Order: sequence, then structure tokens, then C-alpha cells
Amino acid sequence: MYLLLFILIVLVSVNCQGALNINERTIPQPRLLQLSVEKLSREGAFLMDAGTVIYLWIGRNCNPIFLTQVLGVPNYAAVPENLNLLPDLDTAESQRTRAFIGWLRDQRPFFPSLHIIRDESQRKASFMQNMIEDRTESALSYYEFLLHLQQQISK
Repeated sequence: MYLLLFILIVLVSVNCQGALNINERTIPQPRLLQLSVEKLSREGAFLMDAGTVIYLWIGRNCNPIFLTQVLGVPNYAAVPENLNLLPDLDTAESQRTRAFIGWLRDQRPFFPSLHIIRDESQRKASFMQNMIEDRTESALSYYEFLLHLQQQISK
């Protein structure tokens, strides 16, 4: 049995500082964020590992250098609507991003699919539903839920 783990990662500033070296491959270790909409920025690109699916959410004002070096497109408007794989580009950013996603996939007994989602895409809802640390009108945030459980157990 595998625990479903959601991880949100900033991709725009991926570098090799703190990277893992596995089988002569350098695997960057980007900064982890809380799974909350408030952590997203339209200037960034964020990777979410949702277990069976890996999402790459592209903000509307994402750095054009990142878009060119990782996705091979000149600007945000050129990002295809249903992109499901990263192009194999000969840039350091592309190689680091693909190495990290490959490492995430290697941690699983199955091959998670990649969904690249634009900010105003119809598929954005599937990305946003995994923001488990956000509170809604009808549900507690994940943190609030854990506190509620702890209080119930303490009674």
C-alpha cells in the first residue's frame, strides 16, 4: 500500500544547490511549499506531485526564459492547451526539470502521467482540488482537520 502524498514545488528557480547525486545523475531538490492557493504566483511555474498524476501549473505571467528553456515556447500564449510531456531541450533548465520529474517518477511502482496546465485552462480545477491546505465554506483545511482530530482523541 502506498500513501498518497501531495507536494507543491516552485520550478522557476530550480538550481543544483542541495541536489542529490544518484547514479551519476544530478537531481535538483527544489523548495517545497504548502498546498495552498496563496502560495501560487502568476509569475511562476509550480509542480505538484499528486501520486498518480504530476501537474505542472504555469502562471499567466510566468518568466518567458523558463517557458523557452523548459517548454520550448516563446511566451505564455504559445503554451499548448493539452501538453502532457516536456520537450527534450538542450538547456540546463530543461535538463534539471526533466531530471527532477524523472526522479519523482522513479519513486513509484507505476508511471505517473504529467499534465501541464495553463493558469486559465479548463483543467485548472483538477490541479486546484488538490490544494488541501485551503479552507472552504463547507470543509476545514487539512491543518484544521488534524487539529479537530487531535481534540476529538483527547476527549
